[in-house]
Amino acid sequence: MQLVHTLFRIQNLTHLAIVAVLAALLISVSAPAQGAVPATLFASATASSIAPTGLESTAQTDTTITLAWNAVAGTGQYRIMVSPNSDMSGAAYWRFTPTTGTVKYLKADTTYYFKIRSLNTDGSNLTAYSTTYTTQTGPAAPPIPAAPTGLKTSVQTPTALGLTWTAMPNAIQYRVAIGTHADGSSASYYRYAVTTADIRGLTPGKIYYARVRIITADGSNISAYSPLVLVSTSPLPPRPAIASPLSVASYNLHCANCEDAMPTEVPWVDRRDDVIATISSKMPDIIGIQEASQGWLSTDSRPGGYSQFEDVRDRLNAAGAAYALTNDKRNNCENPQTPTGCVPVDQGASQGTRIFYNTEKTSIVRSGSKLLPSLDPEKNPRYMAWAEVIQLSTGKHFFFGDTHLEVDKDMGYNDLRRQQAETIVDVIKAQNTANLPVLMVGDMNSSKWLTPSNAPYDVFTGAGLIDPLGNTYGSSLPSGFATAEKVTNSNINSWNGFERHARASAPGTNGTYIDYIFTSKMRVPSWETVANIDASGDYVGQIPSDHDMIYATVGLP
Repeated sequence: MQLVHTLFRIQNLTHLAIVAVLAALLISVSAPAQGAVPATLFASATASSIAPTGLESTAQTDTTITLAWNAVAGTGQYRIMVSPNSDMSGAAYWRFTPTTGTVKYLKADTTYYFKIRSLNTDGSNLTAYSTTYTTQTGPAAPPIPAAPTGLKTSVQTPTALGLTWTAMPNAIQYRVAIGTHADGSSASYYRYAVTTADIRGLTPGKIYYARVRIITADGSNISAYSPLVLVSTSPLPPRPAIASPLSVASYNLHCANCEDAMPTEVPWVDRRDDVIATISSKMPDIIGIQEASQGWLSTDSRPGGYSQFEDVRDRLNAAGAAYALTNDKRNNCENPQTPTGCVPVDQGASQGTRIFYNTEKTSIVRSGSKLLPSLDPEKNPRYMAWAEVIQLSTGKHFFFGDTHLEVDKDMGYNDLRRQQAETIVDVIKAQNTANLPVLMVGDMNSSKWLTPSNAPYDVFTGAGLIDPLGNTYGSSLPSGFATAEKVTNSNINSWNGFERHARASAPGTNGTYIDYIFTSKMRVPSWETVANIDASGDYVGQIPSDHDMIYATVGLP
């Protein structure tokens, strides 16, 4: 220090010279001893630790790269330097607190260079940058296809809409959304592999909002939705009340001698009053009955025996009705009363398939029956019963048929039911030469869910008959060509299996039917599945049969 003071006392020494001399003196004074590690005069507080290691990519997209690296003790944050150039020119910087982070806003299919360093909690450098790591973004994502265009109505009925739109290149599937809200909320969704849609179960005279988009085979969205398009169902045309409606029903009673077929069923004697009450509640003008066995009731000991269909007839009339059978013969034998020692003679008998008619409302012109094809002679034979009938209030004639097709669901029996239905169609053509209005009812033992097809349904509708409910294969929604103007309990299945809780689909849809009322072209003001169901969906009281009666009113043309 004495030397410094001496230098400053030299008058002609410049300030710069003094500084230079002073620096030289300090270096000399602080020279390290032999073998010591030299230290700089101003030791840096940064870049004193080892840079983070292990920098690598864990994921890439067309615009992002996700990185991970090993932690460095004492690090407050990590800074990532990223550049598309190997000299790191034009670099951008990202900070991350954990040991992973995603660098965004990159270009697709481009090589990028990365370096990383640790920072103190105040953002100052804790380490130097790491060596350069190189990786690449993914290829550019394909452009989002444009939304389909040209969405419009192609078919309009009171309860259904047909929609169509312009085909889009390479589109595999489309999703149609339709609802009653202008914002597109609470919509129902449908998938189609074609550019047409059949939307059913809609409300007459209602405005709907529809839109369509492209989707993948597994249902993932590809395009945006098209703009909302207003569509509407047509209103129900005003129709005058039918002055003299004809009421018709179909009812499988479950044969009296088939007890213990289902664990929940009860004997005929314990449920027959409920069957009578069900029929009497509607008092149909004509009704097709199935499984009203011609076999003698074991609970009745009267001479000559007593059949189930005779029991039904007599109990209905005892309850105040006026029903008669179009044919009361038990068997097609020379002696129709008993099959014992039968000498075959066509008596028009049809086993348990019988037609009851209300003598106060209708009369019979002629009637008959037809034995249907079978695959197994050991099985119960199946029949069609038919009659030409007059509605007394109008004098109009109509043709009525009733049947009970094969129940077996094994291979080959679907085709048998088809053959049986084709035989019935042939009978109608042969016996209804006057081309009278037709009502064809019965237990077809086939539904829209049966694979490979609902064969008898296809045969009857293919021959020009109409299902008033508009059941279609594989769908609970009624078609737009349903003719029933008012439906009740149509969502309840026609077969109940004696189960306490009713089998049913959602309200407003069609349940599963194996029992049908087919019509030729005519008005059907009402249609009902007759079932006493409480608010919880359970049958009330004794279940009369394993089938529910189905009932309709029609206007004969």
